[in-house]
Amino acid sequence: MQGFPQPLLQALSHRLPRTLPDILFAELAHRTPAQLLDRIARRWHTRWSHAIHERDEDNRLRWAPQEIAEFLVGRGPCPNPACEDGHLIHDATPCPYCQQPENRFVPGTAESTSTSEHARKAAAEIRQALLASRTERRKKPGIRPGASPWPLPPTSAQQR
Repeated sequence: MQGFPQPLLQALSHRLPRTLPDILFAELAHRTPAQLLDRIARRWHTRWSHAIHERDEDNRLRWAPQEIAEFLVGRGPCPNPACEDGHLIHDATPCPYCQQPENRFVPGTAESTSTSEHARKAAAEIRQALLASRTERRKKPGIRPGASPWPLPPTSAQQR
């Protein structure tokens, strides 16, 4: 509990969630306490520090404090046991299984992916997706390809 940030401890009312001891003991089988403290600090500062106050459309908290505590301590989604949030624990090189991280805004990979070529490629993919969605809308029943989806005013021949 001493490794958790103060705002999270306040949100938890200084009580340990029931699921947390099991997660901690499972993780201590693979990581040292210092490594777990590093994990908590890294995850808190890269994702969860602002999430504790996030609200949804109905003005309810998006994340429960218990969920945030579990995410801070728990194992990541990578199947590689040597992976720690996209990097190998023993030498801090990028994990070969995490080349496509789930979150687009991962600070650990931002320097290697933010090139002008990467930006051009991403922009081209977005343009293709937009064009594809426009084409799909025009293929709806009742609209001929190339025809306007809006009614046209009658011509003089049609008015007679």
